[in-house]
Amino acid sequence: MTIRMNPSREAVARHYETGHWQSRSLGMLIAASCERHADKTVVADAAGRSITYRELEDLASRLAAHLAASGVGAGDVVTMHLPNWWQTVVVTYTTFKLGAVVNPLPPTYGWKDLAFVMNKCGAKAIVVPGRFRSTDYTEHLDRIRDALAVRPAIVVIGEGNVALGTSFDDAVAGPPLAEARYAAADEPSLVLFTSGSESKPKGVVHTHNTAIYGERALAETLRLTDRDLCFMASPVSHTSGFMHGILMTLMLGSSVSLLDVFHGDVAAAQMAASRATWTMGATPFLGDVVEAMEKSGRRLPDLRYFLCGGAPIPEVVVRRALDAGVRVLSIYGSTESPPHTVTWPDDPVEAAWQADGRALPGIEVRAVDEAGNAVAPGEEGEQCSRGPNTFIGYLGEPELTAAALDMEGWYRSGDLARVGPDGSVRIVGRIKDMIIRGGQNISAREVEDILLEHPACQSVSVVGIPHPRLGETCAAVVVCHPGQRLGFDEMKAFLIERGVARFKLPEKLVLRDAVPVTPSGKIQKFKLRQELKDLMES
Repeated sequence: MTIRMNPSREAVARHYETGHWQSRSLGMLIAASCERHADKTVVADAAGRSITYRELEDLASRLAAHLAASGVGAGDVVTMHLPNWWQTVVVTYTTFKLGAVVNPLPPTYGWKDLAFVMNKCGAKAIVVPGRFRSTDYTEHLDRIRDALAVRPAIVVIGEGNVALGTSFDDAVAGPPLAEARYAAADEPSLVLFTSGSESKPKGVVHTHNTAIYGERALAETLRLTDRDLCFMASPVSHTSGFMHGILMTLMLGSSVSLLDVFHGDVAAAQMAASRATWTMGATPFLGDVVEAMEKSGRRLPDLRYFLCGGAPIPEVVVRRALDAGVRVLSIYGSTESPPHTVTWPDDPVEAAWQADGRALPGIEVRAVDEAGNAVAPGEEGEQCSRGPNTFIGYLGEPELTAAALDMEGWYRSGDLARVGPDGSVRIVGRIKDMIIRGGQNISAREVEDILLEHPACQSVSVVGIPHPRLGETCAAVVVCHPGQRLGFDEMKAFLIERGVARFKLPEKLVLRDAVPVTPSGKIQKFKLRQELKDLMES
């Protein structure tokens, strides 16, 4: 399936008139970086492998020729199902050389999620590791191959148990692409899947211009240049890692150091060795790095900023980081609008825990009531944003797009917030039924729907419960059929067998005879959350 989506005429007129959008696409910008910084290292990973921009140009051109010969062309989707390895940079540039659309997909996805996303995108190609950690991705692809509507070209990095497709080494051994076919700036560039309150992940579509603007605005606000080096342990298959770690690096002509398996002490050591000047990660990443620095006495004199988002940042963690010489900046955004607020470098240090950043240049933020009317500064409402960085729609979901993105270009986030007169945002809760575990979104409904298939389950409610490190984790509250019972290990095995990713698994099971409901029969999850929180605290 070729993705054919375009921004509205109103958005095109508005953003070109202001100069926020321009005519060059991501592929063109990366090509310019390769020419300007040919001998500079573009990426290095934890395994010790690195390549220069000159090597990136060569490898991407050869991989592009291989995929083109396999039928991948303009508008087609290339799924990148990889950990934080150096090859992710090659696959990204390769996709843009073909005028195709890159689809970064977390390696934590199970085979069920993989099949859903590839069918939703009609992916024409996929690049996977043979194995990573405890997962064999060739077995996943072999398991779903008959369920795929499109038979994709498969490229495998390393070896798995099943012989599939072409090895990465063989794919880049052939001749280079005769001529790059860069997309126009207002054509789709990437589709990122996010789990919200709906049962299935949604495909968020960005054009080249929407992706470029957010990264350019963030880089200018943080005063990042081609002389900076980013350390990225956040998965490059997620918005933060891909947009800020990969795209921003390639646009600036700077360098990135990737870590695929996170440990606080390993991250601190790699940041020191690479002389990273900035990094970004969810609150648990920050806490673990700071703890490792405190234990080892290690310092990071080159690190100017640690951007932190995905969950509130406790004051004590920011202060501990400062004591270790690390400046923390809060950042807020979403896959649909990445990013739109950040703590500015000149803001006081306490801004990191008092707010979730201020609006970036060219991006508007506000809080609205249920009718969509803006509320007064400081009052609670649904956080909305509008700007040249806003996505153009959900793939194949016009009704969801219309509900989230109005005719004037405002994106309704589903987050409750207070917005100050200076554009600062403070997230105070969520409207959507979503759990954020260590910065990763989990759809409660998705887990509920699958667990309800278990013969013992009469009703299932999945809620978030507070966790000191991860922010929150999943708890499953289950009412069993009369005479039936469900065990914790049995629940986990059932969900894993059905392809649920491990990070989505409930970490607590509570069996109840009944759950609180409204007069209409709707489960009152806020009461369940409070009951579980009280139980944990007692």
